Amino acid sequence: MSRLCVCAVIACLAVLVPSHAQERTGRLLQVDFLALDAGGAHLRDLTPAEVDLRIDGRRREVKALRRIAAAPAAALMESGLDVPYGTSLDSASGRTIFLLVDQNSFRVGQEPPIRAAVTGFLRALGSADMVTVVGMPYGGVPVRSTNDHRRVQQAIDQLVGQRSGDESGSDMACRTRLVLESVETLLTSFDSRTMPTTVVLFTAGLSAPRRDAPFARAPGMCELQSDLFHRVGIAAGAARANFYIAQPDDVGAPSGADRESLSGSDTVATSNPLAGIENLAGVTRGVRLPLMAQGTGALDRVARESSSYLVAEIEPQLSDFDPRGRRLDIRVTRPGVTVRARPEITFSSTANRSTGARLTVSDMLMSAATFADLPLRAGAYTMSAPDGQVTVIAVGEPVDVGVTLASAGAGLVDGDGRLVARWSAVDAGELPMMGALRVPPGRYRLRVAAVDASGRAGAADYRFDATLTPVGSLSLGALVLGLSRDGQLTPRLEFSREPSALASFEIYGGVPGTAVTASLEIARTMDGPAIASVPLAIQAQGDGRYLAMGTVPLGALEPGDYAVRGLLRLENGTSGRTIRTLRKVR
Repeated sequence: MSRLCVCAVIACLAVLVPSHAQERTGRLLQVDFLALDAGGAHLRDLTPAEVDLRIDGRRREVKALRRIAAAPAAALMESGLDVPYGTSLDSASGRTIFLLVDQNSFRVGQEPPIRAAVTGFLRALGSADMVTVVGMPYGGVPVRSTNDHRRVQQAIDQLVGQRSGDESGSDMACRTRLVLESVETLLTSFDSRTMPTTVVLFTAGLSAPRRDAPFARAPGMCELQSDLFHRVGIAAGAARANFYIAQPDDVGAPSGADRESLSGSDTVATSNPLAGIENLAGVTRGVRLPLMAQGTGALDRVARESSSYLVAEIEPQLSDFDPRGRRLDIRVTRPGVTVRARPEITFSSTANRSTGARLTVSDMLMSAATFADLPLRAGAYTMSAPDGQVTVIAVGEPVDVGVTLASAGAGLVDGDGRLVARWSAVDAGELPMMGALRVPPGRYRLRVAAVDASGRAGAADYRFDATLTPVGSLSLGALVLGLSRDGQLTPRLEFSREPSALASFEIYGGVPGTAVTASLEIARTMDGPAIASVPLAIQAQGDGRYLAMGTVPLGALEPGDYAVRGLLRLENGTSGRTIRTLRKVR
């Protein structure tokens, strides 16, 4: 058992710190798509030469191809570990998901399959995934974009089917028109996105285009023109929306008694509720998903396919910036590969056009876009600060060894998307780059941005909770992993051949003489059994601040992700822990 003492020791980490598109000089245009193998898994090794990309039938050379991870790897999620860092090839802002429920198509009592499907889907999402729930066409927005998935489940559980009695073909056409108009309006509200949006529409049926009147008469009030479906397809292309249409298993039988007639006694069109679903799937190149039989697994495919995507980059042409949309065709020459891409694409004339302007660190900090020319890593550590605030130590480093940075900086973005704190590097050539930012406790997205000597720009995001861990009357700061440099701990975000690493965390509120025990555990999962355990030495920093530090043996660890648990136990039995994911690569 160690006792907190008042003695000078090594300085803590604080003294060490002094809409979605890739943009670059001569900006290339981005085209995102999915490439899946025969088992439905994302391809990770596709090359530009294997991609045949055509716009309006004209083949375009793919200058670069990269994979963007929109969600943590499945193995990491199963282990319960947080991501160890963010990179410029990850979408740390998470997935953007819209759950649209066509309430007027469901009868009361048909909601359980929807609720079960959403329950399973939410379990597969991460804390950075933002979900919006919309009741269509009149239900409004029960839940606006949030990563509080409990609120999403509550909103879905409270949605009730509003269809009453049998629905005639005319009724279905009117409802379909309202739903499509609402979907088009929603999509055009974010029509300049270049990061994919996932849209899941729950419906029990949609009408196909129809005149809603005998052939000899003018179209009726519930006329549904094919142009409306086409407009939704164009809006989906501009919004980079990947569509999924979830339907009850028994959709297909006509819902009303409509018959084709020349007398005018009945409407003129099919009343098959599956026809409109097929139409919408065609214009958006969406995927139809059955609901009932799959239960909580009905949306497993959505979770899997939205976890990452490929971005092909092409040189811009003046004809690309047609607001009416361009026909898009993508094929892959590798056998057995399924490609999913929208049939239409729209490039924003302002966001995508080549301007010849160089990106700056400030540009990237103020943007939510993905900038991946310069591969970067980013991580953050939370420490105590006066007046109830916390100090966030932002850490960034180039992925490639030998890169010389010309400028660098970091910023913290709050839950409302506001940049609330920022830091600029005085000497960008000093690596790793580290900066201190002071904010109130809460959840933030750290963005580290840099430009190298050749003009390549990159930005990496990392989501984290900027809070301290309470342990009785004490509190713990974040666990820091790194290497010893010049007698101090220098943070390191990734390890490989190092035989050992240093680990430390700060303790706040301590009184000299308080009996505590500190140790370190290494495990494969968040709460799994320890495969190694070492004691930590506790050293005073002054003003009720102490530092627990020890060595992590790395040499015997196989490459992979590990939970490093910093444990503190008080004399009265109260205990707490602070955890960080350690990644070792080959």
